[in-house]
Amino acid sequence: MKNAQANDLIAKIIKEIETNSVNADTLVPMLKELREMSKLEEDPLIARSIRLVYEHLEANGGWEFQTLEESEEVEENLTYLISLYAKSENKYNRDEIREIANKMTSEA
Repeated sequence: MKNAQANDLIAKIIKEIETNSVNADTLVPMLKELREMSKLEEDPLIARSIRLVYEHLEANGGWEFQTLEESEEVEENLTYLISLYAKSENKYNRDEIREIANKMTSEA
């Protein structure tokens, strides 16, 4: 994301996951705030992806998607996806975000 405040929030979300694991009650409000920032940047891919993440967390109370092939750690998988948002202008990151979002949609 281009907004420095959004990137600060991304760092805060990652720190929260690393410190307290995946706690939907804490992460969902933070992700909703991040989504609003992505909407201000007029980035529908990121806004959609973030919405899918927090809807999944609300519905399941945790994270179940495999985003990293070499890791089965829930925290690492969610942290990886969130970290892609920080550099979402990168073509390869966008492709990966899109792929994960499509997987989340098809498995919902």
